[in-house]
Amino acid sequence: MTTAISQNQHAFKFWGPIAYTRLILYTTAHILRSTVRHVFGRTPKGQSLLEGYTIQILRLMMSVKVINIYQARKMMDFTTSITHLRSGTFTQKSKEQWATKVKGKGWEGFWIPFRDQLNKTKATPKVSGADIGADCDIVMFAIHGGGMVLGDALMFLGNYKTWMKEMQKSHNLKIGVLSVEYSMSPEVPFPGALNECVAAYRHLVQVQGINSRRIVMCGDSAGGNLCLTTALKLRDDYPDVGLPAGQVLFSPWVMCPKPLKDNPDDYITQYGGRLYMEAYTQNLASVQSSPYASPIQVPTLAGMPRMLIFIGGVETLRPSIESFVAKARAEGVHVETELKEGQAHDYCLIEEISGAKVKRESEAKIGRFVAQIRNEYIGLDTRAG
Repeated sequence: MTTAISQNQHAFKFWGPIAYTRLILYTTAHILRSTVRHVFGRTPKGQSLLEGYTIQILRLMMSVKVINIYQARKMMDFTTSITHLRSGTFTQKSKEQWATKVKGKGWEGFWIPFRDQLNKTKATPKVSGADIGADCDIVMFAIHGGGMVLGDALMFLGNYKTWMKEMQKSHNLKIGVLSVEYSMSPEVPFPGALNECVAAYRHLVQVQGINSRRIVMCGDSAGGNLCLTTALKLRDDYPDVGLPAGQVLFSPWVMCPKPLKDNPDDYITQYGGRLYMEAYTQNLASVQSSPYASPIQVPTLAGMPRMLIFIGGVETLRPSIESFVAKARAEGVHVETELKEGQAHDYCLIEEISGAKVKRESEAKIGRFVAQIRNEYIGLDTRAG
């Protein structure tokens, strides 16, 4: 473990009086700063005061400067529970009604089967790992974000439910979601998470018999990184498996070697980004320059699947994402982008920082992208291997 990580992560490993006091003081300072900037019109146009507060609290958590990784994980558990409460998946029982724990050789995760949310139907029967990919047109292969150090496979369960309903309603499209529960850094650094995602994808195709044309990868931030690097690994080492038909990437972390420049209206910071990179790469130059950790450094992106990339107008990662988009397009990859000025990192997944209208617009865009992929195979038995 690197010196920078160890100094930060072990100073206050457990919650105690000092840690609570620091958190309260810094939270108060962040909120006051946000209030002043809002009053004097220094925040993005249309951003509400509550949205600004939420971004500042997320900034405090994601910067892992005031608190450490272990404490940030606890904070993320709390914030995720709030979103689960909104989506009706707060209790463990409610989660189990939607998601089934599955695993294979070298990976584990959750299978979220298609459920008809538009018509009253009988209770969904119990499913198992053998049912992965059944009764759906498209399998969304989901990889969550969190800087490789935070998050879990069900943190966006509410979003998956909404996508499922939106695509059925607007496009008569049935989707199921396989969400990978990969190992966290620094406990399991590179290439741990990558190997697990590759193993899960290969299981989906080679064991479950799902045609790769029926698979759409999706991931946010670090999950976007893992979507890209998983596809690169498949392209280079397992060409017979087949790449997914598309990728939906939300504020993907392409791990650009250039230093980040903080934006006060985003919750991703230069300090946090550096710490996440250290945790995942262990500060090894050979890893940091590897295209399987830093996809923007790959010699060529030729042959990669089509992409839909969401970018926040004020997010810290915007310059690196736009550089990646330019590279991909120059090398023949079909890339659609959705840039929303004034919005922060992962804006289209988090209603509390962007508002219901923006989130609905993003969901509609995702639906059209996935439906277009499905429509290309009309006339084929897309549910067959």
